[in-house]
Amino acid sequence: MPAITKQKGDIGVTAILADLTKKGILVSIPFGDNAPFDLVAYRNGKFERIQCKYTQSDGHSVEVKCRSTNGRIDHKYTADEVDWIAVYDLTSDACYYVPSQIFSGMSSVGLRITNPKKNAKKIRYASDFLKF
Repeated sequence: MPAITKQKGDIGVTAILADLTKKGILVSIPFGDNAPFDLVAYRNGKFERIQCKYTQSDGHSVEVKCRSTNGRIDHKYTADEVDWIAVYDLTSDACYYVPSQIFSGMSSVGLRITNPKKNAKKIRYASDFLKF
């Protein structure tokens, strides 16, 4: 049975929580659903807000959605709200971490998993976003 939207979000959050924990990062979960972020990481004496996403890539590139919608309002995340957007990709079974200086105000960010057939400029390789 395919996962529904809420399940996909939960899978994304738990996969990212597990990945950060494996990396030795102290992670907290905010109480309630009113924060614009899903997790809070604590490292080097600082708190960092993380918005979590779930996706299933085509195996070649990952789309990191930098927005949320409730059906009526489309909201783009900014650096004032979150420090990172983390996405769990079911296809590659990997978590990717995009810092706010890259996504702030954008609708989405593309990350390339495989090399393109043609040389292209300004490619963001997914492998560069595995570290937090």
